[in-house]
Amino acid sequence: MSFYAVSTFFVSVLVYNLALMIFLGSKEHSPRSFSLAVGILATWALSWGFAYSFAGIKDYETAAFFIRSGYFFGAMVSVTVFYFSLTYPDNHKPLPFVRELFVLATFLMTMLFYAKDISILFGKTFVSEHSVITNSFLSSNGYLAWGKGNFYFFFDIIFIGFFTACLATLWQKYTQQKDDVHRKQALFMFWAIATGFVPTTVLNVSFPQLHIFTFNWFGLMSSFGWVSIMAYSIVKQGQMNVRTATAELLVVAMILLMFIGMFAV
Repeated sequence: MSFYAVSTFFVSVLVYNLALMIFLGSKEHSPRSFSLAVGILATWALSWGFAYSFAGIKDYETAAFFIRSGYFFGAMVSVTVFYFSLTYPDNHKPLPFVRELFVLATFLMTMLFYAKDISILFGKTFVSEHSVITNSFLSSNGYLAWGKGNFYFFFDIIFIGFFTACLATLWQKYTQQKDDVHRKQALFMFWAIATGFVPTTVLNVSFPQLHIFTFNWFGLMSSFGWVSIMAYSIVKQGQMNVRTATAELLVVAMILLMFIGMFAV
């Protein structure tokens, strides 16, 4: 297994641990919604790990499926992080119709990102070229690369649009918040999410548009820095009133590391 696959699996373990820590540590709506976003972020990294793995054995068709999954979960990260920004820091629960809109958006994105797979499932190919990602291959310099379908631009709109809306929402809450504690938390969350958003946008969104695939794995690795910031904030600064669950995290970490070991041999 390549270094890119192993390192990506390792990052997914760390991010899953953070998601579990938040989920087990609080039953409030805002932390639970954030744990969902973090869990999807881990699945995004895991999808790329599988893509690099199958590309390593030259199964480019399966690798392309996991690349499509990577783009799908990347878009879902932006959607769920925006939803979280609506609930934070005062644990506000959006109206039911807002949650229903997010469910509808998830369904539509599933149909969009997996258009090629759905068309193959039903024995048709007429929509395959309109997928977000069409195929995968090795670039001239030996890095995993992929072809973009006619609907690729929808990913840019979804990813950049929802993340921008998230940051704008957090900044607005920072400027309008009267409670000093909530005001400080909103500002910290703004910079924490921006720290994860900017390198990912440059390395995993903008560069592939320019057919530069060399740094895609490094964008995944930057998630480690973002996870470190959030873990420190939750444990040391009491961000989101989350209680740490050390025993549960250690058990899950061991299981996931064993899972990675199976792929690394």
